[in-house]
Amino acid sequence: MEKITDYKYALDESSIIAITDQKGIINYVNENFCNISKYTAEELIGQDHRIINSGYHSKEFIKNLWTTIANGNVWKGELKNKAKDGTIYWVDTTIVPFLNADNKPYQYVAIRSDITDRKKGEEELKKILKEISDYKYALDESAIVAITDQKGIITHVNDNFCKISKYSNKELIGQDHRIINSGYHPKEFIKELWTTIANGNVWKGELKNRAKDGSTYWVDTTIVPFLNQVGKPYQYVAIRSDITERKEGEEQIKKNNAKAIEHAHILELKNTQLIDFCNIVSHNLRAPLINISMLVDYLEQSQDEMERKEILVKIKPVVNHLMDVFNELVESIQVKQDTEIKADKIILKDCIKKVLKGFETQIQEYDADIQINLNQASTIYFPQKYMESILSNLISNALKYRHPNRQPIITIKTKKEANDAVILSVADNGLGIDLVLHKDQIFKIRKTFHKHPDAKGFGLFMTKTQVEAMNGKIWAESQPGTGSTFLIEFQNQNI
Repeated sequence: MEKITDYKYALDESSIIAITDQKGIINYVNENFCNISKYTAEELIGQDHRIINSGYHSKEFIKNLWTTIANGNVWKGELKNKAKDGTIYWVDTTIVPFLNADNKPYQYVAIRSDITDRKKGEEELKKILKEISDYKYALDESAIVAITDQKGIITHVNDNFCKISKYSNKELIGQDHRIINSGYHPKEFIKELWTTIANGNVWKGELKNRAKDGSTYWVDTTIVPFLNQVGKPYQYVAIRSDITERKEGEEQIKKNNAKAIEHAHILELKNTQLIDFCNIVSHNLRAPLINISMLVDYLEQSQDEMERKEILVKIKPVVNHLMDVFNELVESIQVKQDTEIKADKIILKDCIKKVLKGFETQIQEYDADIQINLNQASTIYFPQKYMESILSNLISNALKYRHPNRQPIITIKTKKEANDAVILSVADNGLGIDLVLHKDQIFKIRKTFHKHPDAKGFGLFMTKTQVEAMNGKIWAESQPGTGSTFLIEFQNQNI
């Protein structure tokens, strides 16, 4: 009997105890029950046990509890009760039915322990987990998400990632993240990215990736390293947003700007050519026209038939000269207006051979040495008729202005440039040109730099016009008494 009393004392001290009859009417509570419920024993004795019902549990839950104990079985579970002041507390509860001789419960002993703090912690944890789940849901709905381990192996992707990369989840999990590498970014860029996140820092930037079907897409990317207890990344979470449309727009604007600059440059060039042409027309036609006008005046004033005949004889060569000038101008206009001319694939060896055929007699007569080196570029995309005209003019000048005291050497060679351009050069060891004096005049029409009966000053003008009509460049390097080299840059030759 003494032991039972000791057990009851120990139970009362350690637990929250209440005893009800078979109808749930409270007939005993210990001090711990009063403390947690904030009722006095007098306020509780004789009351229905529902006095502490918080209303939190469903009817089915309460029904199951009563059915269990009414059938003489022990019920265990967690209950959320309400104290007298309306505050809530949780108790881990065991209800033991005391049975009579007929095995029917005549009272129930409820033994409880306070688990309010634990339940609050669980509820707080549940709330945090719910919040995290909500954030994850929002992130998955709004962003492209992938998670990799510290080696870059994909461990998670969301639906948006699969949609933009056109890979399935199964195809991505376990793969190296480089599966979507487009190869667009330089190695230094990728190295900087990995160095940043490997050091535990967040990386932000724009990436161009490649989808399964080979198409590319741009993503604005934030990569967050998750760190372990020693501050080392154990995984990386990459959060992206699709900026393909914006980047394509930017690239289109960049192309349009480049095109506009190119067009502005061409327009500027055309304007310069137009001004030059107007000056040429003004200058070159005026002199023969004045000459003709003066001769016509003499003709009108002369009464001497012989003198009139002499004047008429003088007029003819002036008219012929005027016709030559006029034909040259017409030819140059044709080049300037010939904007739709197509580039041909020119086998340079064949083209040079054809042009040299026209100079065969002079080459033999002057014992000219023609050296050809086309190792770096044997073909050029350019209008065939322009190329033949350019080579004819440059070779003709090289022979025409050869040095009188040495064998003419003409070197024709090509050089490949890094920007898909090819440089064609024609060099000679002839008289050379003083570029200090004539640098700005060298390609002007009717400009000659040495006396020669066939010198008209039209060949270099036409050559420059043909080169620039195809957006090429021409320039000269020369030393008086040493020789000249004319260099032509042909662009976009990597076709």
